[in-house]
Amino acid sequence: MQTVPDFDPTPLLDAFRASHLSTLLTAAIGYFDIGRLLAPEPHSFDRLRKALNLADRPAIVLFTALRAAGLIEVDGQQISLTPFGREKLEPTSPFCLAGYIGLGVYSADARNMIECLRRDHPAGEVSFVYHEDAGPSALDDEETAGVLTRAMADRARNVAPLLANQLDLSESRLLLDAGGGHGLYSFHLLQRFPNLKAVILDRAPALAVAKEYAAAMGVTDRVEFVKANIHTHPLTWDYDAVLMANILHDYSAPAAAKLVQHFAASLAPNGRIMILDGLMDSVASGDAPIAPGPPELAAYSGLLFSICEGRCYRFDEAETWLENASLKVQQERITLPAHGSVVTGRKLA
Repeated sequence: MQTVPDFDPTPLLDAFRASHLSTLLTAAIGYFDIGRLLAPEPHSFDRLRKALNLADRPAIVLFTALRAAGLIEVDGQQISLTPFGREKLEPTSPFCLAGYIGLGVYSADARNMIECLRRDHPAGEVSFVYHEDAGPSALDDEETAGVLTRAMADRARNVAPLLANQLDLSESRLLLDAGGGHGLYSFHLLQRFPNLKAVILDRAPALAVAKEYAAAMGVTDRVEFVKANIHTHPLTWDYDAVLMANILHDYSAPAAAKLVQHFAASLAPNGRIMILDGLMDSVASGDAPIAPGPPELAAYSGLLFSICEGRCYRFDEAETWLENASLKVQQERITLPAHGSVVTGRKLA
């Protein structure tokens, strides 16, 4: 068994991410004036999105924050203020807090979030996502990528041992770690399962860090490090397990779905793809794409939205990607610190 941390990192990470929920609520209430817009009548998701001149992704992130905070409710495609939302956001309410919360728009962080929402674009000009046809990426800059990879490793050290203790790969032979970066999730699994080997697919600077960690953990002889564009790299290995750890949230929903299909296509019979991510609550088929929570992941979604091309996805979205890749979704889920979850799709023999 792997040695695990004495203390759960979740409260500290929740506190770190909480400011992004605050900036989303400031944007919705102080800039977009959502209370005034919804006060007369409910709106459909598309009607509300268009009234605010928002694309799908920012609308989902913004409305999810409002729902997670208990300010709006969803009935099918219709979005309306909750009784709590009416009391605190309707302009005619004697207990309206919109003016007070609206003061937040004077902060640089709130203005930054508003600009991200309006443009549907991460803040700044640094891309933390690699695209072959999109010019230079921070992931190919040795210094920037090194800092990012080691930062992600800090979180992984708090989570990877618990994943290794709960995930049974005793029947697997070769694990493909897609965009594995630091590689720590795979290395802890290798330590637990001596017959397992792993391939880490990522950009060169991240792999340099992964090699360092593999050596420190004594698993170098069972790891292959491959510089790759994970979206298009030919998958010639006979692999029966794929780990996608905190990678799909970097990309748009179509790109994430395509990535799952890419790795599922060459998966060995009875092999599995494991998605490890901060997955939000599901919504019913046909309902507006606005998760009810949890609030901590609504905040994390705001953070991801502001620095990359994705957001936090829901359980039903991840399960649909697996199903559309001809995999059978397994009922068992693994729950990890910091609201992490693992959902698995298996390729039937």
